[in-house]
Parts: sequence; structure tokens; C-alpha cells
Amino acid sequence: MPLYLALSKMTQEGASKIRELAPVYAKWKSFAESQGGKIQCALACFGEYDFAVVVDYPNEVAALNAAGYATALGVVQVQTLPACQIEDFVKVMSELPR
Repeated sequence: MPLYLALSKMTQEGASKIRELAPVYAKWKSFAESQGGKIQCALACFGEYDFAVVVDYPNEVAALNAAGYATALGVVQVQTLPACQIEDFVKVMSELPR
């Protein structure tokens, strides 16, 4: 399945509710899984983004639905990027013509 990297920044509302973040994350995770998503890694970050989540989705529509749902919950703004395993990237790049 295609990989997607979701980079999220907390909204002001999200920051004010940081102590109650667990049920919101559980709600989003359940929705993402209902779309066929398989979470590979979920991280809290220091810096420009507050969270980074790598998810296998069956297609772009599922990724879009999950990003839209996360945004609709009101606690984060999401930027979703298509991604690939580094091994796949290196293999494809090694096959480029010289």
C-alpha cells in the first residue's frame, strides 16, 4: 500500500486541550483504520511540527479522508505527503539512465 507522512501542528484549541489529547488521537486513529490505514509509526516532535505519523493507506482518497477528519477534529492542522521506503527510492534511482 502507498505510504503517507502526515505532519501536524497543533491549533490554539488543540494546545489548550493538550491534557485531553489521548481520546482525540484514539478517535482519529480509529477513523484512519476504518479507511484501511495501517499506522506504521506515530511520533510527537519538537520543532516546526508537533506530530509525525507514517501510515499505509490503500489509496489517495483514504489518505485525504483521514487528513480531513484530523483537521475537522479541530486540534491540528495537517500536511500530508506521499512517501516511500528509502530502499525503494534507492532502487528506482539506481535504475536511472546515465
